[in-house]
Amino acid sequence: MLLSGILSFLVISQAVRELGRIGATDLIGTLIVVVIVRELGPLITALAIAGRSGTAIASELATNRVMGEVRALEAMGIDPRQYLVLPRLGACLVSVFVLLVVFDVVAVVAGFAAASFNGMTGARYAEIVLQSLSARDVWLTVAKALAFGLIVGLVPSWFGLSVRRASTEIPVAASRATVTAIVGIFLCAALFG
Repeated sequence: MLLSGILSFLVISQAVRELGRIGATDLIGTLIVVVIVRELGPLITALAIAGRSGTAIASELATNRVMGEVRALEAMGIDPRQYLVLPRLGACLVSVFVLLVVFDVVAVVAGFAAASFNGMTGARYAEIVLQSLSARDVWLTVAKALAFGLIVGLVPSWFGLSVRRASTEIPVAASRATVTAIVGIFLCAALFG
């Protein structure tokens, strides 16, 4: 929330000042929708979750593999991917989506504060943002959240379960999972672009 608020406040403060000089303050709505809501919101949210939860997923699954818990599940006839990975994947999908909604709401409110601070009325700001926001922007943002959630859930799970027997592989798997997930998020964002 803090990152979203600061980022939006800074972008909109600068935009109101600079665009106000040339009489193009109507572009502020497009700026907040395209830059903050559609692009940076999903990206920053996914990066934060990949850094925090992706590392935890990879470490935990790698530890499960090293300690023999995955073999024990297989011996009981339980598919470890279904039992261990699917709940984490679902949690990543939900958390990226929910945190993205929080990020975007905070960004729009901080943008409102920045616009008001720089002399724009609240009604004018709301009108500009609502005119700029389309159904396509909403669906594209939701699609990005789901795609990024898949990456954050699957990549660390794969790296965590690919560990063999040595406990020294756990931190290596965690760091590789996080870096690969971050690269995957950037590549996926480029594909949406």
